[in-house]
Amino acid sequence: MHMQGVDATSLDQILAESGTGKGQMYHYFSTKTDLVEAVLRHQLQRVLADQRRFDIATWDGIERWLDSMLRAHAERGFRGGCPLGSLIAEVVDRDDRLRAVATEAFTLWEDQMAAGLRALQDRGELRDDADPRRLAEEAMATIQGGYLLSTMKRRAQTMQHALAAVFERLASFAT
Repeated sequence: MHMQGVDATSLDQILAESGTGKGQMYHYFSTKTDLVEAVLRHQLQRVLADQRRFDIATWDGIERWLDSMLRAHAERGFRGGCPLGSLIAEVVDRDDRLRAVATEAFTLWEDQMAAGLRALQDRGELRDDADPRRLAEEAMATIQGGYLLSTMKRRAQTMQHALAAVFERLASFAT
């Protein structure tokens, strides 16, 4: 679903790729919307686990985390966009339940980043007038734009610019 989209991914393809039968799938997922919700939650866990590999309560950790996004996107040939954001963009307006899951997903992702920024602030490495929540939301918006444009253009430079802008914005509040 990430690489080809929700609509372009048929249930028959999912069954073939997963090696399961229809009965087994419908035991767990009554509808494709139920399956999409599970995929969104799974992708969120993958994104958060990837972010947790880095100590984003340090400037070096933030920089390494941002660099890892670029490397992972490049490894996919700048296809598919953000593993979470691309799926959400496709389904967010279809169903209020999926929109709620999407909102929860990005809120959790931003919360994890805001927590790292608050830790920097608590140690005196981020100015007191910085708003970690707002900075995390701004960063996520810029990251998502970087994914979209670099996917469209199929080039690293676009994503590099977006990620550099994120780091520069955050670092502008460093003490």
